[in-house]
Amino acid sequence: MYYKKGEYDACCRGLPGVPGASGGPGSNGLNGMNGEKGQKGDKGDVGPIGSQGSTGPEGSKGDKGRRGKKGVKGDDGPVGIVGVPGPRGPLGPKGIKGQKGQAALPPTRVAFSACRTKALGPVTEDTTITFDKVLINQGENFDVYTSHFVAKINGTYLFIAHVLSSTDNDAYAWLTINNRPLVPMHGDHRSGYGTGSNTIIYHLVQEDHVWVQLMKNSSLLNDFSTFSGYLIYGD
Repeated sequence: MYYKKGEYDACCRGLPGVPGASGGPGSNGLNGMNGEKGQKGDKGDVGPIGSQGSTGPEGSKGDKGRRGKKGVKGDDGPVGIVGVPGPRGPLGPKGIKGQKGQAALPPTRVAFSACRTKALGPVTEDTTITFDKVLINQGENFDVYTSHFVAKINGTYLFIAHVLSSTDNDAYAWLTINNRPLVPMHGDHRSGYGTGSNTIIYHLVQEDHVWVQLMKNSSLLNDFSTFSGYLIYGD
């Protein structure tokens, strides 16, 4: 019996079979040809700052840089020690002649000398010796009433005093300036007539007083006791 094509297939077709296992990969194909170069992409965003790396080795010394701008003036430093004197400079040119000056005033002359003509003491307290006989009083600085020398000119003076004790008592005295005893004198009666003298050079200013002070219980004999002085030079 004969069937037409298709009839049998429709009548006698079985169920599909189970799929077979996958075949293994085929071998790689040949490399294709290089494609054309693509266009440059857009610039990406700046990435975050990375952590600081470790310090690298010291590099070699670079070239000298350009000179910088002048800085602001700093504070003054401490004063330095005084340096040694420098060499003497050359002599300068001779100056022009000055005008004629005024004539100098004649030097002021001050000198006095006085003595005592009467005995004195023993005194019961410290006493200024008065000199009643004035031998010279140039400049009128010696006060004849108080026997004080009173300076009228600032300057350097010299004073001399001499005392003579009585035969039975000593003479202790001081050259005194402005109530300040400066140099002593002592006449010792045990030698018969004890004498004492002293000299002082001293600077005085106006109204300074100088006199001879006899100490308590002392006594003088006669006109061998003197007080003198003069101006050496004024200021």
